[in-house]
Amino acid sequence: MNSYSINFNNNNNLIGNKKYSLKYIALKLLYIIIIISLAFKSNNESKNKSLIFDSINKNMTNYLSSSSNNIIIFENESFFLFKNNNKIDKNSSNQIKEDRTNPVPKKEYFKFKSLNQLINKLNRDSFFRHPKYLIFFDYYNNPFCNDINAYLLFEYYIKNNETNAYYVINAQSELYQMLLKKNQTTNLIPINTHDNLYEVIYPYLLDSKIIVNSFIYMDLQKVVSRVNYLKYLFITHAIGYFKSKVISVQFNNLRKDKRNIIISSPFEYEKYKKQLKYSDSYMHKAGLPRYDRLNSIQRNISESKCILISFTYRKFNNYVYQKSLYKKNLETLLNNTSLISFLKSQNIDIIYIQHHYDFLRKRPFNQSNFQYIKYRNQSFLSHYIEQCSLLITDFSTLCFDFMFLNKPVLFYLIDFKDKINFEEKIYMNYNENNIYFGNVFSDLKPLIEKIQNYTINDFNIEDELKKKYESIFYYKTNITERIVQIINNITNNNQNKE
Repeated sequence: MNSYSINFNNNNNLIGNKKYSLKYIALKLLYIIIIISLAFKSNNESKNKSLIFDSINKNMTNYLSSSSNNIIIFENESFFLFKNNNKIDKNSSNQIKEDRTNPVPKKEYFKFKSLNQLINKLNRDSFFRHPKYLIFFDYYNNPFCNDINAYLLFEYYIKNNETNAYYVINAQSELYQMLLKKNQTTNLIPINTHDNLYEVIYPYLLDSKIIVNSFIYMDLQKVVSRVNYLKYLFITHAIGYFKSKVISVQFNNLRKDKRNIIISSPFEYEKYKKQLKYSDSYMHKAGLPRYDRLNSIQRNISESKCILISFTYRKFNNYVYQKSLYKKNLETLLNNTSLISFLKSQNIDIIYIQHHYDFLRKRPFNQSNFQYIKYRNQSFLSHYIEQCSLLITDFSTLCFDFMFLNKPVLFYLIDFKDKINFEEKIYMNYNENNIYFGNVFSDLKPLIEKIQNYTINDFNIEDELKKKYESIFYYKTNITERIVQIINNITNNNQNKE
């Protein structure tokens, strides 16, 4: 192949007398192009990370956010942070406009074109930081969700006259409608499902001490990670034993020093510690606030005339769902003549509650095909946790609510033999969980026999099984008070004093 000399010197001297082939030059150019493209991509990714902040500027109505020592005004797609509150009228943001008769002098405020820039300023300058709010919310964009751990904490604060506690709530939810009827709307922040979450809660965000929620929102985590002084506490909506990997993926968006999480069980602790490498200082042992409410339930066998069937969701598409063993075996269970005949003779109802994921994916339950089954959506879940005497599930985490109440749980691995169901199998180890929790079945016949056995014996669990259930929980009393103390420790930077 021909070779060419390239002169990099004005004096016509070859550098090192090295000759470069066309192939070498092409590879060098390709290398340079790759480096430039990677740098451009990295720059774009950096810009994209700030979009969550900058997008808040758009279509946002003017508002005034005031804390004890600083005022922030949003106007004309800019943020204004005032240096001296005594020189401005807190009831009007119009003074910052230059065409006003008596505008605030520019030296009296900082102007920022994006929320990102404003956060940078607040992170750097402690003079403007006076956080006071406690923000709580659960699964705000699902009106059928019944997980209200954060709400129960918020309710505790309100009952104890904490005026700076606020709860973000879905305006379409049954909980909100119930609270409206009772006129119990103090410090609620109602949000419609189509609203931008951050536009609604933003006036509170930068003045907050901590955000406490039971479902992880990726975008919110980016904001939390960006605001240095804002604390974060995640209360799992249920014990995260079966689905700890889901939580680990979601937690990747949080800075490590923000990953405060409530754990309820030694089993949960082992998962987070060994598999997910969580630090002890950010795992706080307590429980779920709703367990305190379960403690108030007085179990009355004569009034418990139902068993609950509820399975967790499957992620496969609707075409695969229609062909799956999951659907086939579920319908076989719900239409089993032997089981139905026996429960009828005992005057026991069967309640079936579909997971909200299946409901939202438009996998309808045809009630006419199941004459003896009473179908309910997930908003009724807490009622039937209290009323039903036995649970049949695969690996739904509501099993722990029944175990907390020492009610029998039967794990039916409904599609254990389905070749397409590889993802969910990782959550349910047949042998391991049979040792820990007992009553794990992969076939229908022994499952039905066990249902009959518990029914005849008034749903009383075996002594050995009761010991297993008791070993699951760190605490079974005063859980809410424990979490309040944890929140106080986190906001006061006393992480390790539980």
